[in-house]
Amino acid sequence: MNKHIKTLVKVSVVAALLYFLIRNGFISLSSTKNALLDWKHSAPAVLVMLLTALIGPWRWQLLLRAQGIELPIWRVIELTFVGNFFNVALPGAVSGDFVKAFYIGKELKGQTARSFGSILFDRVAGLSALVLVAATALLFELSSFGDSVLIRTTSVFVWAGAGAVIAFYAYLFLVRESHDPVLITLRSLEKRFKQVSAVTRIYLGLRHYHNHRKTVVKALLLSILAHLAVGWVCFQFAGALGETQLDLTALYLIVPLGMLVTAVPVGPAGIGTGHAAFHFLFGLLGSSRGADIFTLYAMCNLLIGGIGGIFYLRFRHGTAVASAEENALPSSVPASGSRGT
Repeated sequence: MNKHIKTLVKVSVVAALLYFLIRNGFISLSSTKNALLDWKHSAPAVLVMLLTALIGPWRWQLLLRAQGIELPIWRVIELTFVGNFFNVALPGAVSGDFVKAFYIGKELKGQTARSFGSILFDRVAGLSALVLVAATALLFELSSFGDSVLIRTTSVFVWAGAGAVIAFYAYLFLVRESHDPVLITLRSLEKRFKQVSAVTRIYLGLRHYHNHRKTVVKALLLSILAHLAVGWVCFQFAGALGETQLDLTALYLIVPLGMLVTAVPVGPAGIGTGHAAFHFLFGLLGSSRGADIFTLYAMCNLLIGGIGGIFYLRFRHGTAVASAEENALPSSVPASGSRGT
């Protein structure tokens, strides 16, 4: 009953946000249609979004290898796109992470903690890059937003986030395992609460990157590249909607902030909350088409999620066939991959 009530509340919130934005003309289907027909802006934007979707598997494979886990790049792409499918099929931007953790845990027996550590660090790298891009843009474009209590509050939030990111990586790289107070505390709690051992294993999966600094730097650079691409895509969509007065550097502040809002698990693909956030943030730059920009961005994510859905169906079908073949083998016949004498 509680689950149904929560779902009803989320649907009501999304519906109310969309109703408000559509009723007041902030979401325009005709403007969105015209923007899609503006091939000069929309075609390159969609293409870049599709190419950006390949950065995730590349980054994740680097992090998996650092954990001693070798998966073919095609398998990593498959699992990543399956995760993308669930990101748009379920509320929140992290739903796909749990799905990836579930499937890779079944595939890599005995390495669940390490694989989950790679997924968690992949998310940390993406979030870190998001904050760093926003902080850099704020450094160069603060004057574009004027001086108000809201802007000052936002600036404090962004600077605090950037400080937390720097502190995290400094802690990761400089504090050795034998002197790590967090790890010492977790191991102490394990003696009283057995459940803490799972948290300890996950934390060790994160700490593992202490000895893989080059991999961490590469993951961060790939994440920054992805966020720069998304900012450029939104800039192109703004141009397709006729908002040519916007400055690209300023978008690298407001788009990451909008992306953070979409991570809140209310609607699938951030629909509703993302529209409201983009409408508000783009309004700081004098644009009234922020919600339409997010609609175009969400459509790209739905396209990528649809591709992930095809991967998911193939993945499920392949798993079912393999399971059926294994169960059909007589007990005297060795499993595939081994030979009888």
